[in-house]
Amino acid sequence: MTQDAAVEQQRPPAGIPSFDDDLHVDAVLVDPFPTYAKLRDAGPVVWLEKYGYYACARYDEVSSVLSDWETFTSREGVGFNQFFNGITETSLQTEGDHHDEIRQVEGCPIKKGPLEELKPRLKDFAENLVESLKGKDHLDGVADVAMAMPIEIVTDLVGVEGVTQEQMFKWGVAGFDSIGPLHAPRTQPALETMMGYMEFADENFPSNVREGGWADQLFKNGAAVGWPEDFARGVMNDYIYPSVDSTISAIGIGLLLFAQHPDQWDRLRADRSLLTSAIPEIVRLASPLQFFTRVATKDTEIAGVAIPEGSRVVVMYGSANRDDRKFENPDSFDITRDPAGHLGWGRGKHACLGKPLARLEMITLFNVLADNVERFHAGKYRFQPNNIIRSLGELELSITWAQEN
Repeated sequence: MTQDAAVEQQRPPAGIPSFDDDLHVDAVLVDPFPTYAKLRDAGPVVWLEKYGYYACARYDEVSSVLSDWETFTSREGVGFNQFFNGITETSLQTEGDHHDEIRQVEGCPIKKGPLEELKPRLKDFAENLVESLKGKDHLDGVADVAMAMPIEIVTDLVGVEGVTQEQMFKWGVAGFDSIGPLHAPRTQPALETMMGYMEFADENFPSNVREGGWADQLFKNGAAVGWPEDFARGVMNDYIYPSVDSTISAIGIGLLLFAQHPDQWDRLRADRSLLTSAIPEIVRLASPLQFFTRVATKDTEIAGVAIPEGSRVVVMYGSANRDDRKFENPDSFDITRDPAGHLGWGRGKHACLGKPLARLEMITLFNVLADNVERFHAGKYRFQPNNIIRSLGELELSITWAQEN
């Protein structure tokens, strides 16, 4: 059954606020916050007619669903179409012991020890990047700053011979677009791009992976626990899809926030201990991943609203992080705020696997920038529509450099 046919067969449940909004049109993708506010105000659970799905936009309900993987499973897929939801080799779309084994194997390169070894390399990269920027009067904050570290470092760490940084970025963007509904214009082209990636993977993994890289470790550690090569090749999706784009999103929006709020930049420059709260505050407001879905494994309820077994529920991270029931003045940027509990990196067993690396990249880069930048000045900027991830496509940026002592 196609998604459209499935929607036609479903009627809005009685007593639940129902909306015909399309979350995947450009106007909503680049500025979803008015829609989120409307859905939050309507109730703890709403019905999305366009999709035939329930949706949670408030913080408490999103957090509760994400925390209860046994009742709201990812095993049926977290996306909006049956093709993406049919992928079964990733930790994101598995549960139980199988999920835990995948996550243990694929997480080896980003444990505490390897990340400690990576710190000097990231610091050198950030310092060299800043020196290279000093000769430019005007920058693209996305291409020149936000993309630099995630693209160059992570592409090298994954270690697939012949894969360019442009390919990694293209696959990442398409990977998130491929999660969208089939009625969205970006979904089908993205699925075709990902088919091309899978053909590349069949031809090159593991024969063309660099010894010691993440991919090499994945195939070797996977073999040690009995994985066939085809399965390990599928798990590689967890490195290819989300490893660069979400961090680029957070860094780019962080630059824009500091340009718009120079008082917050001054605070950070004066007290670097604030990096530990500034980075999660950026991720809270940016919420790179805006929403995923879950499926109810049994008849249940959310905030007293009956949810039948088999129902798909949209969990809106980007909306939950702007819920004034949880965060005071949720739209304001305050690096002294304790953003504990924000959902920018998800929650529960499927929380972002790459969070430690993403946080380390951002802390390192913004710390070096704070050493060298007195003020960011933002010009024109635009958000790039994507079915799942919210990210800047362009950010005109000029910099007042700090005087050297």
